[in-house]
Amino acid sequence: MPPSVPLRAKRAPLVTETLVIRAEIPELARVCDWTDALAQRLALPQSTAFAIQLCFEEALSNIVRHGFAGDPDEVARNKDVRLALETHDDAIVATIEDRGPAFDPLEVAPPAAPTAISDLPLGGRGIQLMRKLAQSLAYERRDGVNRLTLSFAYSGRA
Repeated sequence: MPPSVPLRAKRAPLVTETLVIRAEIPELARVCDWTDALAQRLALPQSTAFAIQLCFEEALSNIVRHGFAGDPDEVARNKDVRLALETHDDAIVATIEDRGPAFDPLEVAPPAAPTAISDLPLGGRGIQLMRKLAQSLAYERRDGVNRLTLSFAYSGRA
């Protein structure tokens, strides 16, 4: 399991890209297009691009389904989600920020292994998947903002 400690300090990123979307399932298409374009421009290996895109999709899905399922007035005011991608010499850092209720995904225990395929529930494995795909994850809540940061191996310059 990746460490749940804050990512180490690093030099200024080589490339920084940001996308602000609404916390709505149809926005997943924009996220896919955005990450595909970045992956091509940065010449990312397919496995890295897939991992980043899947982590963004899982995080957004959780934010939509769980973070904004409360008071409709609160949701209307705070529904923007900010995705950022930074490249460094040896890592790609992906950040997801939202103003939903505080939720630290690193505190979620991994699901129990099913004893039979029929015991396997639909859903509920997104956080575990992000743990497997990213080299490290970090979470912080500051000034009413949830911030999930994931890092992925990278060996190239944009």
